[in-house]
Amino acid sequence: MMGLQKLLDSTPARLAGRSSDLLQLVALAFTTLAAVYGAGITWAAIHGASLPLVVGAAALFAVVAATTFYVKCIHTPKDSVIEELDGLLVVARVHGEGGRIHHRYTYNRQQQIRAIRPNLRIVGIRSHWSGQSRTVEEAASLFPEHRLLDGAIAEEDGRIHRWVYLLGPIARNRRVRVGIKQIFEDAYGPMKPYYRESGEDRKVHRLSVRVRFACDDAPVEAWQVVWKRSRSGSTRQEVARDECRPIIHPDTGSVVYELLKSKPDPDCAYGISWRWPMTSAHCNAGAPLHEEPTPMTRSAT
Repeated sequence: MMGLQKLLDSTPARLAGRSSDLLQLVALAFTTLAAVYGAGITWAAIHGASLPLVVGAAALFAVVAATTFYVKCIHTPKDSVIEELDGLLVVARVHGEGGRIHHRYTYNRQQQIRAIRPNLRIVGIRSHWSGQSRTVEEAASLFPEHRLLDGAIAEEDGRIHRWVYLLGPIARNRRVRVGIKQIFEDAYGPMKPYYRESGEDRKVHRLSVRVRFACDDAPVEAWQVVWKRSRSGSTRQEVARDECRPIIHPDTGSVVYELLKSKPDPDCAYGISWRWPMTSAHCNAGAPLHEEPTPMTRSAT
C-alpha cells in the first residue's frame, strides 16, 4: 500500500493525471464541434446560409462550451487563496529538571483567505514539527468563532493535518481571517534552529515570518532562507540564504528576526534559520519545527 501511494504521488503520475484532463477537454471539444457542425449544416441547407459562417459559429460555440465544462467539472481549483499569511514563533528559554535548559515555543499562524468556491466551510492547515517535545497547550483556534478540528497524529509523511471549521458556509469572494496557536517545549530533544511557512500549494499574496527571542537568549546570527520543493514533492531543499539583521525592541527586551515576501513562489517555503551560541543547550543539535509546508514547515507544501 505504501509503495502504491508513493507511485500515485510521483511526478509522472501527476503529469499523467493532468494529461488525462487535457485529453478529456480535447475529446469534448471535438464531440461538441461535430454535433454543432452537423446541426449547422442542416440549418444552412434549409435556410441557404453561408457555410463558412456556420462553421465559424460552430467552432466558437464548441470551444466556449468545452472550456466552460472543463473549468466547472474537470479542473478543480483550490477552494481559497491566501491574501495574507502571518507566522510568528516566540522562543523562550526554560529551566527544566536538573537545571537543564531547553526552550518553549509559542506558535501562531494567522491568514486572511478569500473563498474561490461558494459555501466554503473548512480551511486546512498542515504542520510538521521536529525534535522531541512535550505539549504545553494543544493547538487551538485563534478566533473563538471558529472551531479547530485536529488530526492530532502525524501521517506517513510526518505532517499533522488540521482544519479550521468556520461553523457555517461563506460565499465566493468573501474574506475571513483564521488562525491557530500552539505551545510546546523541546524538553526531550532540541528543535533544529529554523522556522518556515508556506501557502501549502495555495497562492499567497503577502507572507511574513517572524521569530522573537528574549535579548539575553538571542541567536549568534540568523538568516532569511528559501526552501524549494524537490521534484518528487516529498522534501524541500535550501536554495537561497541571506543574512537577517535583528530588530531590537528595548521596551519589551526582545529581538525579532523577520522575512517579508510579496507573491511568494507556491513551490517554496520561506523562513528564518539561526545559530545558537556555543554555550546554549541547543548548540545547533537536534531537529526543527517545520511545516509543509510549514512551521517549521511543510514540505510538499
